Amino acid sequence: MLARILVAEDDDALRASLCDFLRSRRHEVLEASDGAQAFAVAEKDMPHLIITDVVMHGVYGTTAAKRLHDYWRTAKIPIILISGTIGSASVTELLKDPTVRFLKKPVNLALLERTIADLLPQGGFTP
Repeated sequence: MLARILVAEDDDALRASLCDFLRSRRHEVLEASDGAQAFAVAEKDMPHLIITDVVMHGVYGTTAAKRLHDYWRTAKIPIILISGTIGSASVTELLKDPTVRFLKKPVNLALLERTIADLLPQGGFTP
């Protein structure tokens, strides 16, 4: 296992695809289908990195990301936001944090892999 990564995505097929890719890279993968579930899983299992869709049913990924970074226990976990649209004020605000990155859908897997490698050390992970 390399890193423990939480994938929060309400599109089952996309979540499965991202999880399969991460597992093929030997990461341990946790899954959530909305922001509320992502917050609960992150608090319980303390992933090394979180990949979350911005717009999900229920609690948005941006809301979960803000809660995670405001909570002392999960504040240092790096987050990759993914979305098909760009320009949300909440995304722009979150991107002021150097441990938060944004990738546009469809996600380029090579870019995702480089972004993960860049962010993991910022959260304190060392393989």
